[in-house]
Amino acid sequence: MQVKLAISLHAATDAERMALLPVNKRWPLSELMDACRYYIEKTGRRVTFEWASIQGENDTPEQAHALGKLLKGMLCHVNIIPLNPTGGYHRGPSGIDRVTQFIAILAEDGVSATVRVRRGIDIDAGCGQLKASVIKPHTSKVNII
Repeated sequence: MQVKLAISLHAATDAERMALLPVNKRWPLSELMDACRYYIEKTGRRVTFEWASIQGENDTPEQAHALGKLLKGMLCHVNIIPLNPTGGYHRGPSGIDRVTQFIAILAEDGVSATVRVRRGIDIDAGCGQLKASVIKPHTSKVNII
């Protein structure tokens, strides 16, 4: 069976990833990277890492260098997705200059990356938006009780 594996990464260190993805507590980056290498070894297929680029948070040169170091030598590709606007979250998407610099830094470590087109924003169905729209009404009901 030909299966493509895409993993939501969004940060290159455990501390930073924990702040964005609580699942990192259960499966830290070292275990995740070991599993990715095992997948590549067994299938010969590349892994795609999804990176929601957040202005001033995970789009810095430091994060790009850390990500390059983490993925160096791995058969992989990084999809950089400018953050979708989500109610209740104060950060916005990275600008094209920051994303371009981020991609260039990754290339220094031989990691390929491209900017992925954001989809579903106009109907609040982009990454993170649907969950926010579902949780928001639920949360307000809880606050009323």
